Amino acid sequence: MRNMRKATYEDMCQAYSDAFKAYHGVRPASWMTDGMTIDQIGEEIIKLEAWVLEDRKEEIEQQNAAINRCMDAGAPDIATAMRWLEDAYGDMGWDYV
Repeated sequence: MRNMRKATYEDMCQAYSDAFKAYHGVRPASWMTDGMTIDQIGEEIIKLEAWVLEDRKEEIEQQNAAINRCMDAGAPDIATAMRWLEDAYGDMGWDYV
């Protein structure tokens, strides 16, 4: 087994910043972790990561529903359904499906 070093406060702040950005799309203000313990930062990271996974799951469900609607409307296969959606929404992407 490889020796692993314990995360430093700075490591945890960076991980929090990464998780915050993954969820909110921007990095947090540097003062947001001021006064927080490593354990508190860890709890926030876990919460943010769970929210990212929850949002991704919902996004996939919406995409699948849109594909199924296209299939119900006559698309012969998934590739065609996806092409129809891409044609309909163009650069707006799946957020508008």
